Parts: sequence; C-alpha cells; structure tokens
Amino acid sequence: METQNIFWLAISVLFLAGVAALWIRKRVRLKHARSWPTQAGRVESTAIRLQQSSGGQLGTTSSSYIATVTYSYAVQDQYYSGTLRRSFMLKSRAEKWTGKFTTGLPLMVPYNSAHPKDSVLFEDEQAGMAA
Repeated sequence: METQNIFWLAISVLFLAGVAALWIRKRVRLKHARSWPTQAGRVESTAIRLQQSSGGQLGTTSSSYIATVTYSYAVQDQYYSGTLRRSFMLKSRAEKWTGKFTTGLPLMVPYNSAHPKDSVLFEDEQAGMAA
C-alpha cells in the first residue's frame, strides 16, 4: 500500500512540475513579446462559447464562457491571424469584454520577427478601446 501512495505522490509532483513549467514558459514568452516589433492589424471577429466540464467522481459540472477575438495583420505582404482568449464565469462579462473588440477595430500587433506567424495581443497597448 505504501508503494502505491509513493507512486501517486510522484505522479502528482511530476504533473504539478509540468504545469508550472508551462506557466513559466508562457510568462517568459510574453515578457519577450513586449520588445517585439509591432504591425498594424485589425479585429476580424469575436465569439463566445459555453464550456462545460464534469468534475470526476462527484458528478459536479462547472461552466465557463470562453471569449475569443480573432485578429489579422500583415508582415512583408504576408497575411497572418491570431487569437486572444479569455475565460469568464458570467456571460455578461464575456459580452462586455468582446464588446471592446468591434470588427474592424485597428490594433497594434507585436509579432516575432524570426517567426512572423507568432504574435500576441496586449489589451493595455490598444488605442481606442473602451475601458
């Protein structure tokens, strides 16, 4: 019985280490992206979808609204697109957030000059967006 507990503890630690590594990698990428060159882009569309997930043995279900903004930009006459996603507990909050991104809204899109298809969108750097 003790060996089984050690096994599950080891699996749990490895899982948590993997999640932490992914989180750190994302944060480092976003920090570097602050120094990437920017290109003019625009909002192409927004969407909100309900995501439900069940909670295992207890049979509980949780719901969240996933809001998505799709944008486009061009680098050296090559067009690219990207998405910005956020999760909300309330549909009204998701609608309020996507409402700031009207179709056609001009954006400044930081992109990786070594890999132009790699881009991010920083909300705090967008002019003309309602707070």
